[in-house]
Amino acid sequence: MTGNHVLTTPEQIRERSRAIRSVHSDFVADSGSTRSGRRPTTQSRELSFTSKLDDEEILQRAQSAANSEKFSRLWNGDISGYDSHSEADMALCCLLAFWAGGDSSQVDRLFRQSGLVREKWDEVHYADGATYGEMTVERACTRVTDGYSS
Repeated sequence: MTGNHVLTTPEQIRERSRAIRSVHSDFVADSGSTRSGRRPTTQSRELSFTSKLDDEEILQRAQSAANSEKFSRLWNGDISGYDSHSEADMALCCLLAFWAGGDSSQVDRLFRQSGLVREKWDEVHYADGATYGEMTVERACTRVTDGYSS
């Protein structure tokens, strides 16, 4: 933003949240939106894989898997090798989604125990009221197309 006024546009900033919500509802929101305006979570979608592992089993298996070094670094909060903390968050969520069979609640619960969790996780970052953590988990669970099966 330059702060330079564009001719023929209003000079004052005005509250227009209601109008923006109306336009969003009519023209932007997808048909899968819920009544509250929030998109369905990944838990509600049909997954081709499932995991029956509890949290402790997931951690044990992930820490002894072929990529255990990567998992352990992320789990302990080490973001080296990633351009940003957010990329490291996504990487850990994807690993957890694999072991949790795409169960977003389990991924979120586990991530909160990791060394990567920070205040940003619960901050609203999206117009629909979704938090950074909710969207990171949703994206990870959507990206992971395969999961652990015993």
